Amino acid sequence: MPLLAYFALMWFGSFALGRAIGLPYDRTATLAFTAAGNNFELAIAVAIATFGITSGQAPSGVVGQLIEVPVLVALVYVSLVWRRRFPTTPPIRTTASHET
Repeated sequence: MPLLAYFALMWFGSFALGRAIGLPYDRTATLAFTAAGNNFELAIAVAIATFGITSGQAPSGVVGQLIEVPVLVALVYVSLVWRRRFPTTPPIRTTASHET
C-alpha cells in the first residue's frame, strides 16, 4: 500500500505542478511519469547490496516492480483522459526557415 501511495503522490503531484506552472500537456505528462518511476530500480539494487539477496527486502523490491507496471499503465489512461483539459502544444518553430 505505501508503494501505491508513493506512485499516486509523485504522479498526481507532478501533474498538478506541471499544470500550475503552465506546461503544455506533453511536457506535463512526461514530468509526471518521470517523477513517478524515478530511481525505483536503484532502490532495488541498494536493498540487495545492503541487506543481501536472501533478505526480506530483496523480494519486496521484485514485487514492487510487479506493482509499478500496472499502476503506471493505469496512470497512462488517466493522463489520456486529462489530455482534453490542456491546450494543444504549439508547433515547434525552427530558426532555419526555407520560406521565400
